[in-house]
Amino acid sequence: MTRILTNVPGRSRGIVPGLLCLALASGLTAAALHPLHLSTSHLAVDEQAAWLRIRMFKDDLEAALAARAGVDSLSLEPSAEHDSLFLAYFSEAFGLRFNGVEVAGAIESSGEDLESGGGDLRIWWYQVRFDGTEPINGVEIRNEVLYESFRDQRNIVRVLHAPTETRKTLYFAAPDEGWSEVTW
Repeated sequence: MTRILTNVPGRSRGIVPGLLCLALASGLTAAALHPLHLSTSHLAVDEQAAWLRIRMFKDDLEAALAARAGVDSLSLEPSAEHDSLFLAYFSEAFGLRFNGVEVAGAIESSGEDLESGGGDLRIWWYQVRFDGTEPINGVEIRNEVLYESFRDQRNIVRVLHAPTETRKTLYFAAPDEGWSEVTW
């Protein structure tokens, strides 16, 4: 099920910090938090292009990419080989349409969030650019990242249309599939 969550001025910067605070307050340790299968993304849309930064647990992504590549394990590093493997996977699991036309992404950069902690809590990110050919009046998003690996996978996408400062938050939950539309 995809839900559109509206932003409330003056509130916390998202659902993830609230969930983490709730978990910590209930006595869970950091090691017990990782069973949450979640990706978070920020999509900034300009006149004719968009930039997406997607973040997910590194070990979850490594397992998914290893399975796709037919190998026992994979240790991600910022390299052309791993970026290519991710882009092939990502192009199937994530879709973006400008004005009803699907657009392909290109990886601009990738890496590990060095402040994310160690072990199972390490976060890996990618920055992906999408170029259009005309002014963007709205986007449609499909986010099924890691659905094939975790039946409880959750994906959050925060959208910002920079010219109008319109903000929307989309929530995708496995096993639901489909597109969500954001207009401004």
